Amino acid sequence: MKKRSTTVFIQCIASLFALALLAPTPFAAELTAAEIMKQVDDRYTGDTSYSDAVLTLIDNKDRQRVRNLSMYGQTKDDVEKAVIFFTTPADVKGTAYMSFDWEDENKEDDTWLYLPALQKIKRIASTDESGSFMGSDFSYTDINGTDYPDFTYTMEKESEMVDGHDCWVIISTPKNEDVIDKTGYTQTKSWVRKDILIVVKGIINVKRGKRVKYFSASELEQIDGVWTAKKLQMITTRNNKKEHASVLVVNNTRYNQGVDEEIFTTQAMQRGL
Repeated sequence: MKKRSTTVFIQCIASLFALALLAPTPFAAELTAAEIMKQVDDRYTGDTSYSDAVLTLIDNKDRQRVRNLSMYGQTKDDVEKAVIFFTTPADVKGTAYMSFDWEDENKEDDTWLYLPALQKIKRIASTDESGSFMGSDFSYTDINGTDYPDFTYTMEKESEMVDGHDCWVIISTPKNEDVIDKTGYTQTKSWVRKDILIVVKGIINVKRGKRVKYFSASELEQIDGVWTAKKLQMITTRNNKKEHASVLVVNNTRYNQGVDEEIFTTQAMQRGL
């Protein structure tokens, strides 16, 4: 069965659509790095979800651009569906992004981007997933996820504190060049909170330009019984200097309260909210 991995970046975007992790087992201290990341990967994400969000883009001179989003998710039968609508400002209003993550490993996942200025829906090829999502520091790979079996996992540290919480530090390494080319990442270091199995911090080595990304998830809260990261930050650096940053603040999250199936269609993308 194919399952998109919730490594550091995958988890951060999964938070948009319902970030929920399995409870740690009594033998958690004996788990290997791969077993820990598999538990993160196998989290329950709710049958449906809805969130509003504010995405702030920050350049190297600390100038900001703000985007408002509405996000919907649904897990049903053999597919996980997600759609994001940009609602403001005017230059991105009406833009929509949708992804279908199929359980069947032989079935290619589907992703679409609608740009109202072109009045055209564009399919995003898997070879394009390393590119920036709407000018942010999150890539299409971050949004769509990666396949858990494509990586090897190594325990770097059994214990390290992050904001007063004990974490494992785990290295995720792509198994081959094809995975590197698809994701754009050569290695990821993840800090996984032991109590709730959420990745709260990450350092990612980027192939292109030898950049380094720094990820953090904060303002963790249980909503409808689901642990949710309400603030997500990604900073891109080059030669130890900040190039750009993105901050995503998630609000008004609701789980398992139903979502109209019609919203997960290309017609709905074009029609907008």
